[in-house]
Amino acid sequence: MALLHKSKSSSTSSGAKLSVGVDFGLPVGDWKNAYSIGFGGNGKAEIPVASGVNFTLTAGYTSFYAKDANKAARKAFGIDTYDGFIPVKAGGKFFLGENFYAEGELGARFGTNNSTGTAFIYAPGLGFSFPVSDKHDIDFGARYEGWSQDGGNVGMVGFRFAYKFGL
Repeated sequence: MALLHKSKSSSTSSGAKLSVGVDFGLPVGDWKNAYSIGFGGNGKAEIPVASGVNFTLTAGYTSFYAKDANKAARKAFGIDTYDGFIPVKAGGKFFLGENFYAEGELGARFGTNNSTGTAFIYAPGLGFSFPVSDKHDIDFGARYEGWSQDGGNVGMVGFRFAYKFGL
């Protein structure tokens, strides 16, 4: 029983934590016709605001790669075969159990090439945070991330694998 208590105190500890992770995205809806996969990295700060509730700030970089059928046309018009994005989000992480959490974030996504512009982001998700020591965790999360821009919406199912450490 003592191990379970230690585990809970690590995942939902009273101290701030920072994580560094890799991100994979699978386009959904109309977007899946143009892109095959997204890949990137990010950092996330977590600041406890109440028992089992953390405020989060996330920033990173993600590239989505055009499907093979679209690559030749993009090259012919001098357009990159990938689109790069910088997502910046803030939200909350709510621990529902010892290591299990629900998370919601809102923010902006900035395009880095191909005139992709800026979009509004909403991202609900679920995840697990497993302690590996008193101040270090391994974190795995899955989310739906929607991007709304100029009256249109695209989305992805995202997966994040991260190493989290106490500050």
